[in-house]
Amino acid sequence: MRKLTRTGAIAAMAAAALTVLVAPAFAEETVVMTNSTSVGPGFSAYVSVQCPSTKPYPVSTRTSSIIQDTYDGPLLDFTGITVNGRQVKVSFSNSQSKADPHGMRISVKIEVLCSNVRHEPMTGFEFMQSTTMPPGGDALLTVACPPTHPRLTGVDERHPAKVSITAVHPEEHAYSVWYQNDDFMAENRAELWATCSA
Repeated sequence: MRKLTRTGAIAAMAAAALTVLVAPAFAEETVVMTNSTSVGPGFSAYVSVQCPSTKPYPVSTRTSSIIQDTYDGPLLDFTGITVNGRQVKVSFSNSQSKADPHGMRISVKIEVLCSNVRHEPMTGFEFMQSTTMPPGGDALLTVACPPTHPRLTGVDERHPAKVSITAVHPEEHAYSVWYQNDDFMAENRAELWATCSA
């Protein structure tokens, strides 16, 4: 039986220790954190999310709003989005008049993907507006980039086959789409997505 010399034993122990040190890094884990609120006519508000301490790094952000009245879309103004460590905050206002008897609250929801691995800082933020049109009805959806991230760098609109687009109005900092529900028997939904950058 071969004997291991003292020098050989030390070398073997060093090799074993080295093997432990070069073990693969831990796997990335993520979680989606959400929060929502609503804002009444003539008021400003904000909604924020804080990533948990176990997954403290914000990776991506989506902000969405649901328009109840199909022509209230342009009345929601995003005024800013900030990332401060683990927290992401979106500010907005409802430009409807307080005196408007038909003024409605507009709801806003934020979704943040949080990770335990540090990523490059976010450069683009997604904003979405959606509505449900009554049978034979129409709707106007508008997404405008906030002043903190005014560059409109991407647009994606989604609707079923029974909804048609009647007009599109692109601007430097905003995008508007007019939809028509061609189904006179059922409601249909439309969504407008925009990516905004600094």
